Amino acid sequence: MRTSAPARRPLAVRVGGAAWVLIALYFVAEIVTARAWPRPYRVRTNSISNLGVTGCDGSAATRLCSPLHAVINSAFVLTGVLILVGAVCLRDFLPPGLLRRVALALFGVAAVSAALTGLVPIDVDAHLHQIVATPTFVARNAAMLVVAVGLYERWRVFALWTGLCGVVGILGTAAILLPGTPFGITERLALYPFTVWVVTAGFSALRARAPFWLP
Repeated sequence: MRTSAPARRPLAVRVGGAAWVLIALYFVAEIVTARAWPRPYRVRTNSISNLGVTGCDGSAATRLCSPLHAVINSAFVLTGVLILVGAVCLRDFLPPGLLRRVALALFGVAAVSAALTGLVPIDVDAHLHQIVATPTFVARNAAMLVVAVGLYERWRVFALWTGLCGVVGILGTAAILLPGTPFGITERLALYPFTVWVVTAGFSALRARAPFWLP
């Protein structure tokens, strides 16, 4: 049964929607951490991972210092947790079957990868950091495309928005591999579309008639 009354929406929808809306706090964490740098943080050339460096030795090898690294690293972990909570709680917006299972698996990979990025800062172990951070670039954008297909039948406008975000994220990920491209920009083109989308998805779930497909 559908209902438009917020008070009668399933608790899972309210929890999941709120979890995804809270992911917007990631942007606040990034801005606050960047502004605390003793030297200017350059969005064009500095990676997001640079914000999480835990050392401030100023050596020629790093020349990086992020006094509020704990803020962004905590934000990585929290984002991962919120992605997973939202995906599980809002799963009934997708049709049961293969699409739902694939989407949940991709959200799970994206969530774990995001959380581990905060637990393994780049200056602690650069190789391991790259290993744990890479999956989220692929999984989060692939998840949006799967969700777009799953939503198309009953929520066409939002499905198109979801697909657009997924395509932009994939193009951003591909641009990272092109020589000469500014990594700070391409990295954000790869990651930000999902962050923006997941917040809009949370708001939409809270406002929409609750789940299209019941368990």
